[in-house]
Amino acid sequence: MPALSRSLAVAGAVLGLAFVGSTAHASPLPLPPVGHSCGPNRVVTDNHTCSGINKSCTGYDMMIIGRVDHTGHCVFPGINGTTW
Repeated sequence: MPALSRSLAVAGAVLGLAFVGSTAHASPLPLPPVGHSCGPNRVVTDNHTCSGINKSCTGYDMMIIGRVDHTGHCVFPGINGTTW
């Protein structure tokens, strides 16, 4: 019985070290702020993707027609410099 409990303790320790090691390397890079330029005529959007200004988008309320404005938000066409 002591051999079984020792092997379980060793297995638990190995799994614990593996988990700690994997989470230490999993820290993501900081995300750029919404509206930050990510290329010519492109901005970081609300959902942290790089999209062209005045490109079609869907907002969090799932509006069907929307455009990416210069601040990275999905707005109705014609607002904040967007066009139809």
